[in-house]
Amino acid sequence: MTEPAAFGRPKQARAKATIDALILETAKAMDADGESGVRIQDISQATGVSIGSIYHHFGDRDGLIRATLVHQFAEQIRADVPRVKEFMESIHSTAELTAQFDRMGRFAKNHFANQSALSRAAVLGHTIGRPKLLSELTEVQGELTESTSEVMQLLQDRGILKPELNPRAAAVFILGMLFGRAIAELDNHAVSEDDWIRALLSALSGLFVAAAA
Repeated sequence: MTEPAAFGRPKQARAKATIDALILETAKAMDADGESGVRIQDISQATGVSIGSIYHHFGDRDGLIRATLVHQFAEQIRADVPRVKEFMESIHSTAELTAQFDRMGRFAKNHFANQSALSRAAVLGHTIGRPKLLSELTEVQGELTESTSEVMQLLQDRGILKPELNPRAAAVFILGMLFGRAIAELDNHAVSEDDWIRALLSALSGLFVAAAA
């Protein structure tokens, strides 16, 4: 009974590789010329994927653009949340957590080096007048919040997150703080990245039970 699944995996892997290649090429076109720069014929030629296959995977040109925007919005958070969870699973007290703040700061720097908050915020501007995109972003944000909530629940179970806090609310607060980095990126007298991260970690420390003296 396991053979169909085993035979299906290579096909699924090829489909994912195709989708990833199409999204990557579409992102390049959008970075260069905005949505108007997305031409299915050009995407097909650049990736070697037939036009028919592109429509099969995404339905139409707007479906391809929506998928690319959702990918850009979620990609880095999706990659980082499992790493955060793995790290937090090794932490058993507030003292252990605060001792790792330097490491957490380096992690935050790497996060923003891989994707600016402003680029994620820009995706939201594309939702105006596009309910399908808004719905898809809402769904993926729910997924990100749920994953982060699991980390916060783990910390609360270990007596690190304050017991009066709702783990999901704490997760939303943290994701909002990361998203808020876009304000600093827009500021014409922006604080340094190091200063911003120190402020971020200070704010986050307020979520946690005070370490025993």
